[in-house]
Amino acid sequence: MSEFFDVVTPEEAINMLLSENNFPKMISEKINTIDSNGRILTQDIKSEINLPHFNRSSMDGYAIDANDSNGVSLSNPNYLEIIEEIKMGDVPKQKIIPGKTSRIFTGGMMPEGSTAVIMEEDTEELGNNMIEIKKPVSTGENIIFIGEETKKGNIIIKKGIKIRSQEIGSLLESGLTKIFVSKRPIIGVLSSGDELIPPGNKLELGKIRDINTYTISNLIKNSGCIAKIFPILPDDLNSQLNQAKNALQFCDMLIFSAGSSISYRDTTAEVINSLEKPGVIVHGISVKPGKPTILGLSGTKPIIGLPGNPVSSIMIFINIVKPILDKLNNHVSNIGNQIDCTLTQDISSQTGREDYVQVSLKINDQKILATPVFGKSNLINTLVNSDGFITIPPETGGLYKNSLVKVKTYE
Repeated sequence: MSEFFDVVTPEEAINMLLSENNFPKMISEKINTIDSNGRILTQDIKSEINLPHFNRSSMDGYAIDANDSNGVSLSNPNYLEIIEEIKMGDVPKQKIIPGKTSRIFTGGMMPEGSTAVIMEEDTEELGNNMIEIKKPVSTGENIIFIGEETKKGNIIIKKGIKIRSQEIGSLLESGLTKIFVSKRPIIGVLSSGDELIPPGNKLELGKIRDINTYTISNLIKNSGCIAKIFPILPDDLNSQLNQAKNALQFCDMLIFSAGSSISYRDTTAEVINSLEKPGVIVHGISVKPGKPTILGLSGTKPIIGLPGNPVSSIMIFINIVKPILDKLNNHVSNIGNQIDCTLTQDISSQTGREDYVQVSLKINDQKILATPVFGKSNLINTLVNSDGFITIPPETGGLYKNSLVKVKTYE
């Protein structure tokens, strides 16, 4: 049996891999904006026009000269003549002068001479194209002005963000129908184990269904990459090495599931070191679950060895692999979905190690309560029954009941 690995912190592990001078980044490709959901933008987007590009009403009501409302009240109204009706998409034909008004709908273009919109509920129609106004409005009230949303030349979306439906809307509003995004990395997923069978096969004694291939591949897809699934591999060095060499011909990164520990049947580190240098860079991270994780490079292509236990592999993916994929994919990642919660019980932890503890959440008396969900790292239902996880820092010997904690929820 090999000597046990030297562990490093999660941050050190990620930095050791990313600091390699030959760590790759994906090239850009031009695609239709309407097809860009989930893709990573590779250029700052500047608005080509002022938005909005005309002054428009933010309310249904009447476009007026605000001076016509000075001093008015329920007991001292003013009377204005309606000279036009302006719907969305109309270009006003009449100019507003004192004593005149145009009926206008939300989004309608403000007519020349108007300086405010009085809401419909603050008026009363009298017939004969006359209205009574009963409330004063200030200059600019209920108007969205040219460039108020964004001015021409301003950056509206920064490069490196993952495009969502709202970004697509903003891009199309600016008339940008094609954009440059990062070409999606192809990530090869290789699971190994003599005990593994495909999920659709009949379960036999001593065998388990392969779930890691599919949990990992879906996490890859959620990260904006393409997952390439390879057949289950036996616990055999040559089989794994040959498949890795084949996969590296068209994959940008490989993820091995299982085989990352130190028994004679765990061959991932040997496979990586048998490929192009530099080989294994990190073997062992000071976390629970997921200590026997491997990070390496074959030439310029990252290779990750995940533990075989389902909980370990998912937690390591979220906390270690995802930042690496973001770097590969030119994604400027954010802190993710984190919420403040109150812990419902004490949690013990070992100093010198970062612990990921699953929790379930519920709202009670206007507080969000986080209750630990304990279970072994080979039990996937530990994650099914949880809503997120708490990270306990290595310098902390645990957390106390009623502590305020940050929970990272699963996407």
